[in-house]
Amino acid sequence: MKNLFLIVCLLSRTLFSQNIEDCKNRFTTYLNFKGSLNPYVKFEQKAIHIYNAAGKKEISIFESELPALVAFLQNSSYQEQLRFWNSKQTKELLPDERENLVKRAATEVKAQTKSLKGYRIAIDPGHFATTRKEAASEQKFLYFPAKRADFPYDSVKLFESELSFNTAALLKNMLEQEGAEVFLSRGQNNFTSFNCTYSEWMQRHKIRVLDSLHKCGKLSPAKKASLQKASPYNLFWDFFRDFDLQNRAEKINRYHPDICIIIHYNVDEKNAPWTRFTEKDYTMAFVGGGFTSGNLSRTEMKINFLRMLLCPQLNQSNLLSSLTVEQFHKQLGIPIAKQNDAKYLRENSMATPAQGVYSRNLLLCRQINSVLVYGEALYQDNAMEAAELMKLDLQYKGINTNQRLFKVAQAYFEALKEYVKINE
Repeated sequence: MKNLFLIVCLLSRTLFSQNIEDCKNRFTTYLNFKGSLNPYVKFEQKAIHIYNAAGKKEISIFESELPALVAFLQNSSYQEQLRFWNSKQTKELLPDERENLVKRAATEVKAQTKSLKGYRIAIDPGHFATTRKEAASEQKFLYFPAKRADFPYDSVKLFESELSFNTAALLKNMLEQEGAEVFLSRGQNNFTSFNCTYSEWMQRHKIRVLDSLHKCGKLSPAKKASLQKASPYNLFWDFFRDFDLQNRAEKINRYHPDICIIIHYNVDEKNAPWTRFTEKDYTMAFVGGGFTSGNLSRTEMKINFLRMLLCPQLNQSNLLSSLTVEQFHKQLGIPIAKQNDAKYLRENSMATPAQGVYSRNLLLCRQINSVLVYGEALYQDNAMEAAELMKLDLQYKGINTNQRLFKVAQAYFEALKEYVKINE
């Protein structure tokens, strides 16, 4: 186990002052997946240069600009950031231009307090399917005969959307008791981020949305026609999955949270198609990063990359995530995942300085403009976990739940309080 105190010290020094060396360390630690961005990002002693695919210098950031840009990028809308990107180019900002950026950011300074009063917390409970019909599209459920004498039920029936929403409801209650303001990205356990079920969205909104995207040039006529005829399964994987995630990120960014908690539950990848139990059980968390050259093909991704490169959010997210993984381990009593414990950790993620925390270029980790933790608390298809997760034998503040989900919520809660205390 790595020394958590050492990790906190190493990470905390980057939370306030920012210089080119801090950005270079962030680039190496979190962003540059297997060296694939080396041709596109160059560091000098007092400047950073980002190049396009043709090898032309596209934008330059100078050390004198960092305080203003950190404030601006962390506290501005995407449209404001896009206007800045298009106008910045390679010139160094003048003092009055830097001052105007800070004014536009309208940064709010938190009062120093041991409670969570005044903190705005966004929670994104992952997924939406709570019926076999909708789960057939999303593929985020366990539904199979148990076939084990030691299992207390005839079959396993678990929907990740229900687990994540139940956990979010528990956590929301805990945080509000401490004075925090809390926002949920969806309003019910069977809702998408559009506050309706997937079936309702297809019936009421699909045609209108596809028409609108076609008219503004975001969908070709052929793609629109294909999606209009697509099955619910194909529509989800070809369009709705990312459309829903994008909407979650936009809703959260409009809320301007201080911290975002993204709640998921994992499965053993080697146990697909998840029609039996696994003996494995690991805990882990993700932060943003892990960019490849292909991830810089669109301006939106370049802006997200620039924010993550210049701002301390990744360092802060890694600290929060490290504390969360430690709490998962403590509360649940299961091991912390090492990089060799899953293929996606070895091949699609970067190990961070904190054990069990990995940089991965997930859409929410990339687009949410906030300190965040993307938690994967446990494996649902572990026999012990499945049995405990199916219980509804605990009442907490009017919420029907079980000890396992309560402990996961408690882990997020304790980690967040510890994070706030460290940053006081």
